[in-house]
Amino acid sequence: MTFLLELGATSVEATEFAGTGLLPVRELVERGEIVLLRDEIPRDGALDQWPRDVVESIGECAAVPLSSLTGEGGPRYPLVVGSRESIRFLCSYAESVPVPCEAQPVVTDYREFRHLWVSDTRPHDPDGFAIGTTLAGLHARNILHGDAHRGNWLFDRDGTALVHDPRPVFLHCRPSAEQCATDIRPLLPSLTPDGWQSFRLGYRRSWPEEGRVIDLIQLGDRTGWAAAFRTRDFAGAVELTARQLETEDTSIVRVMLLANRAMALSRTERHDEALQECLAALKLAKQRCPHVANGLGLTLAVVLSGLGQRAEAVDALRSVSGQPEQLLARLARPDAQLPIMNL
Repeated sequence: MTFLLELGATSVEATEFAGTGLLPVRELVERGEIVLLRDEIPRDGALDQWPRDVVESIGECAAVPLSSLTGEGGPRYPLVVGSRESIRFLCSYAESVPVPCEAQPVVTDYREFRHLWVSDTRPHDPDGFAIGTTLAGLHARNILHGDAHRGNWLFDRDGTALVHDPRPVFLHCRPSAEQCATDIRPLLPSLTPDGWQSFRLGYRRSWPEEGRVIDLIQLGDRTGWAAAFRTRDFAGAVELTARQLETEDTSIVRVMLLANRAMALSRTERHDEALQECLAALKLAKQRCPHVANGLGLTLAVVLSGLGQRAEAVDALRSVSGQPEQLLARLARPDAQLPIMNL
């Protein structure tokens, strides 16, 4: 049901929402809609962080009570929720301009920490493992730490990581992968490669169903394409990489997406499309990030092999392997687990 917000000289259409489940509201806001929350969202226990916990639960939004927009003042609900820009716009038309509550912006680009996961090292940092275990446990219970830098952790005698000086956010629904990754972000500057590997191991063991958090950090995966690729759902990987490409404007990330999409297309026997995507990746790499162009030899080899051009595929692999024939033999197997290109 829609509702017309009348604010002075302007009027805006909003979607009325009854109920306390916020995941549907998150989806509406992601589509660019303004939502009017009619029902009060129950707070968690005695801690009252309204409307902070509401906007953080929805994520990437802002909120303001309808009473503040109309100038009446008073009740918390109905609560008007939308993108930050939309709510700021509404507030600018209110007679007494209110200050909206805005969710913390999420971070989706972690390439500055790439050295942590491309290094050849084994996890042997017990503190990193313990932090990963504890932080995953919080996220699984819909709690964000809020300030997870290294100085905010203590360790019990048994090696358990204890939260020190947190700024917790108690969500009313499952956190998004973007929110969890952003919660991890303050910890990354203090980690070494083995510390990251240990953290990742602890995080994944404690919350194995949420692999998208690690994929977002290491691969910039915003749609779940990496999990589809890893489980050999290549048709799903093709669709999900295409979805991210619609909005991705970072050249090196686009090259990575095109390269992985080309391999997924090849595995679904859409060989001509695979070659087009691979050539597009090579062209963009040579224009914008030439230092990664040679690494695309593996993608090109997979695509050429699918086209039946074995000699050309072997030649393409010479840029990435000293044993191109043996590598191609492994890649060409129908049951081969193709590596995800991480540029």
